[in-house]
This record gives sequence, C-alpha cells and structure tokens, in this order.
Amino acid sequence: MRTVDVIVIGGGHNGLTLAAYLAHAGVDVLVLERRAEFGGGLCTEEVTLPGFQHNLHSNFHGAMPFFPPFGDFKLEDRGAIYLHPPANTGMPMKDGRALVLYTDELRSYEELARFSPRDAEAWLELRGQMMSHVEELLGSGYSPPIDDPDAEPYLAKELDGWFKQGVTAMSAVELVRSRFENPHVQALLLFHMAVGGWDVREPGLAPLGIAFLAYITNWQLCRGGSHHLAHLLGGVLLEAGGDLREDCEVARIMVEGGRATGVVLSTGEKILARKAVVSTVDPHQTFRTMIDEGALPPGMPARVDAITYGHGDVLFGVHLALDEAPRYTAAKGNPDIDRTFNINIGYERPEDLIEHYAEIDRKALPKVPRLQVGVNTLFDPSQAPPGKHTALLWQFVPYEPDGKDPSTWNQIKHEYAERCIAAWREYAPNITGDKILGSYAYSPYDTSRKLINMRRGGFHCAAVLQKQAIYRRPVKDVGTMRTPIEGLYVGGSSCHPHGGITAGPGYNCFQLLVDDLKLKTPHVGNKFWEPVRDQWRARMRSMGFRV
Repeated sequence: MRTVDVIVIGGGHNGLTLAAYLAHAGVDVLVLERRAEFGGGLCTEEVTLPGFQHNLHSNFHGAMPFFPPFGDFKLEDRGAIYLHPPANTGMPMKDGRALVLYTDELRSYEELARFSPRDAEAWLELRGQMMSHVEELLGSGYSPPIDDPDAEPYLAKELDGWFKQGVTAMSAVELVRSRFENPHVQALLLFHMAVGGWDVREPGLAPLGIAFLAYITNWQLCRGGSHHLAHLLGGVLLEAGGDLREDCEVARIMVEGGRATGVVLSTGEKILARKAVVSTVDPHQTFRTMIDEGALPPGMPARVDAITYGHGDVLFGVHLALDEAPRYTAAKGNPDIDRTFNINIGYERPEDLIEHYAEIDRKALPKVPRLQVGVNTLFDPSQAPPGKHTALLWQFVPYEPDGKDPSTWNQIKHEYAERCIAAWREYAPNITGDKILGSYAYSPYDTSRKLINMRRGGFHCAAVLQKQAIYRRPVKDVGTMRTPIEGLYVGGSSCHPHGGITAGPGYNCFQLLVDDLKLKTPHVGNKFWEPVRDQWRARMRSMGFRV
C-alpha cells in the first residue's frame, strides 16, 4: 500500500498548480486524475478534421501574466508562448460599424470617442480607478478568503470608497448604465463581463465586473492550444519530484477518527496520506459521493445539495474547420474587426443580453443565437493546415433545452449548430457552406459527461453568485478551503475566487497548506505574488481580521 504526504484529487490546472508548489516545497505529493488525460478544461483536440486543433473548453485566457505559476515556474522559458492580439475585443454591427478595444490604451480611447466622447472620458476615469487599486483587487483574489463576517462590510466600504456610487450594491448592468451612455459601448462592456460566466444582472456583483474590466483587453491565446499549458504544469510537477497518475478514479476518501487518511480508488486500491488530502473536484463529488454522510456535520449534506451549478456559465459550442477566415461587413467601419481576437456577435445593446438571460431563465432555447467568436488561426497558424483556419462559436444556453431532459441536446445540437453558423454569417457573409470543411457541435450535456466536475455544464464548477462568493464559496462549511474533516481541504474551481484559468483556487489552497503543514515557502521563479499577497494579508491583519 502506497503512502505519500499529500494526495490531490483531480488533475485540472488547479490541482496541477497546487501540487507543483507542494513538490517544490519538498512535499511528497501525488495527483490522481480520473480521465486518461490531465488538464481538465485545458483541452485541445482535433474534433473536426486531422490537423485542425480546437480548444473545447478554455480558449480566451485573461489572467496572464498574473497567473502565479507563469512567473514562479518560468513557464515562458519552458515554451508557454502567449499571443496577445492588439485588436483584442470588439463587436461588428449590422449597420456596418464596428467597435474595437485595443491593447493600446490611446487607441481604445479614440475608438470609444467615435461612439461617445463622454464614454471615452468615463472609460479613462474607471481605468484610472482600477489601476490605482489593481494590487488590492488581485491580492484579494489570490489570497485565501477571510473567515470573518465583519470583513465583508469593511471590504464593501473600501470598494465604495475606491469606485464611488455605492458599487457594492449594484449589478454589473447598473454599473455600466450609470457610467456610460452609448448603448453599443454598454453592450460591449457587458459582453466582456458576461463571458466570464456570471449573471451581470445580479445585485452586489458590480465589484466583480470592475475586476473583469481591469483586463478587458488582456485576452490572450496559448500558442499550440490550451492543453500545452497543462502539459507544462504537469512537467513542472514531475520535475520537482511530484507524481501524477491518470485513468485513476477516486471512489472514496477515507476518514478515520475525524481525519482524512487517504483514498480508495475505484479498483479497490488504497493510498494513504500522511498529512492531507485535497479535493479539487466539484463539491457534490467530494462531499456526497466520496465521503460517508455520517462523517459530515449535521446539515452539511443538505447545504451541499443546495449549491447552485450551471447558472450563467453554461455554453453551447460550435467548432469549425474553415477554408478561409471570416470577412465582416463591418470592416468598412473599422478594418481591424477582421483581426480582432474576442468578438461579440449579436449583443449590440444591453437589452439583447438581458433578453438572452431571460430566455435562459425560462429554460428556453434562445431563438436568436448571440455568440462569442474566436478565430485562433489568425494569430497562431499552427492550429490548422497551411492557409486554413479554425473558429469557435460559443453561446449561453439552458442545460435543459426548452425544459426537457439534458440528453435532448443529442437530438437537437446539430440543427442548433447550423442556426449559430447562420447567425454568424449575417455578420460574416463569406462563411458559406463550401467554406466550412468540418464542424463539431459540443453541447453542455456533452461537457457534463466529459468533465464531470462541470456539473450541469457550468464551467465554474459552482455558479458565481452572491450566496456562493468569497468565504461562502461554494458553501460556508468549506469557504475557507479547510473542511470540517481534519486533514481534508478543497482547492478547485468551486472555491475562491472562481473557475476559469486563473490558478487562484489551487494557489490559495497552497498558501493554507504552507501555514497548516508548516512548510517552507519554495524558492521558485521570481515569487511574483509574494509582495502583493503579503501586503494584502498584512493590511487585513492590521484591521483585526484573521487571515
């Protein structure tokens, strides 16, 4: 029977990040991955035709270079090349105009001024406020959540002081409408926040919207496909002496005397943990499948069952192999739209987005597909054969289409994919049937079966809601990442700050383990995050909060 110091359940990017830091701290760590391929949402496959690479789950990476392992493990030196398109996010319009935001701040200002000089000035003001407090915003996201109910009103007061207008009570829609006047500018900003996978109508989430706007032109593409990042993280782990086993499903977490002591695999094999077990899979698997109910405090099973999954983060995807790149009719308004990375199709006014949300609330299949579009091969030609292109079309949908069983997607997904393509063609008419060499429809039902952590197809593995934020994420019993079972921790996308490719949950869990297991902080890379994190924690301690 094998024994290690720490077992990490789940080989997604959070599990790999956590394990890599532990291995560099001298911990004997083992990652167990259910699938035959580690990486989770960092998934790149040839699903249309040979030679055409498609990122099925994670494509637009907005956290670089803030992603802690990137600097600490010098991933760029290991081959992680991120492409940062100058025309970063934008939207073509049916009237022939296009609105594009650039990595160049001056160009973005000038572009906004074409639509509204007042909005260009409002943008400068908001950007200034964000940049003045970016370290606090990042420090809070890349630190374990504060276990103190008095901290939330204190932080709310701070945020209201930084950004004015009582932002902590606002929804993102209210925030944008209060600061910007042009409906197209409003729509593009809301689109950027919405594709983060949370409900821009929900009161109290405007500060999250502000954090998202801080990197509205930071969308980047991993050269060679998103899975390349997972390969590099796995290599860092193995090189530091950690271990990784694939095709290795955990059936049960062993709990003896109130302490997690190891795991039992689906094969019956037992693996013991001297110091800790960390689950980076979704809370339902962890606490309702892998642990006997009697090992949990009274009421906790019901609270876990009440966690909301798949709200605002459920996507239907169409992946295409193309004979040529799209040419938008709106290029006459701004030619750069033809080489913009992250494109909004169909949300031309805030009402379009709100109407789309209302359809999903009713579990209605959206009648008018409205899309997030990316053509990766404009920036990384290696992802397709010479002269050819790949494209992805994503749109928010209900998990149960028209209120029917989610398996209904198997019968309707190909027809709905054609509707999505037709909606795109209204803006890019050159994408005719003969230009589409291959297509692949990928429904939220497919997602939930391929990556079972993404319960109900939600890529955050627990919806981003006020009731499931900060120390309440995903449920207060485990909101600090420590659990009621000694030696058992959580560190996946269902934890603070949220899902997406940020490495925040895994990195935050590592910080807890440094304290609890009395580890030496590993000397890796440039320790980019240490000053930011330590400054944030020192500030909170000075206010009397326990961090």
